[in-house]
Amino acid sequence: MSASGLPAIYYVCTLPARAGGEVINFQHVATLRAMGLRAFALLDSAARVAVPSRPYAVPLVTWGPHLQLRADDWLVIPEVAGIANVQQLRQLPCRTVVHNQNPYYSFRGFPDMAAMNAHGLAGGITYGHVTLATLRRWGSTIDWQVVRPAVLPIFRSDRPKRRQIAYMPRKRAGEAEIVRQLLHGIHPDLAGVPWVEINDMSRPQVSELLAQSLVFASLSRLEGLGLPPLEAMAAGCLVCGYDGFGGREFARPDNGFWVPDGDVEAFAEAIATALRLDAPTAATYVAAGRAMAASFSQERFHDELAAAWHHLLGDRWADYQVATA
Repeated sequence: MSASGLPAIYYVCTLPARAGGEVINFQHVATLRAMGLRAFALLDSAARVAVPSRPYAVPLVTWGPHLQLRADDWLVIPEVAGIANVQQLRQLPCRTVVHNQNPYYSFRGFPDMAAMNAHGLAGGITYGHVTLATLRRWGSTIDWQVVRPAVLPIFRSDRPKRRQIAYMPRKRAGEAEIVRQLLHGIHPDLAGVPWVEINDMSRPQVSELLAQSLVFASLSRLEGLGLPPLEAMAAGCLVCGYDGFGGREFARPDNGFWVPDGDVEAFAEAIATALRLDAPTAATYVAAGRAMAASFSQERFHDELAAAWHHLLGDRWADYQVATA
């Protein structure tokens, strides 16, 4: 129940928002509010609130005795909520939706799919059709709605490139080093091409680095979607490497040099191929990548989020709208 005593939608969030998925939760809240709905970011007790860490200017609510959720409130929990936390939340009278951005994290909140199905969830929101198909293959019977994220405009760039390789090693640091050594060993003429690491950077910093880089080495691993390769496409990079399974939502032969998961030698060869492309061929790959990234637009995100919540709220949409003068 909001401060006005009217029903509301609460997304469980955390601050600072380090991972992309945490930012997406805030993006959902901001967009729902722009639609006129009473939506709030509900912070866990460990959250550290600082103005620079707020990815979107949305109202923040903290857990506590003051928060009295009612049967007509909606609570959106992440798939990574933790099994103990999910069981506690089950005691609340509100309607609960799981926002599953990565099927491979599903078992952090539920011991198995049978437990998720039996939890009494009012529905689920997921990151893409590949993730939806994965969850269904694994036995999920939840009423899922697909809301694909938007690639933020800050990543769009058509600036001249430096002959360098941007990479994000967080999930596969060891493999990144193997790929780099293989590239240098098999193609010694490319040993001087610098690798520039993306780590602990703000989004403006990441967008600047991608705008400068000719190649993006995709080290995606067990993803629900995996935004970094899409952001690199928007920035005009030649994308090489792994799709992380969830990246099959957007990975195509014409928009990147995709290799089988774990095939480090093929990965090194893909980078070598990209670095040696003639300008017209490179431009063709870049154009296809930009087109794919552009399809993950703010407009489509807005429409899919609106459709999801119209489905969840049914004929009660108006009950969750902010009163206007």
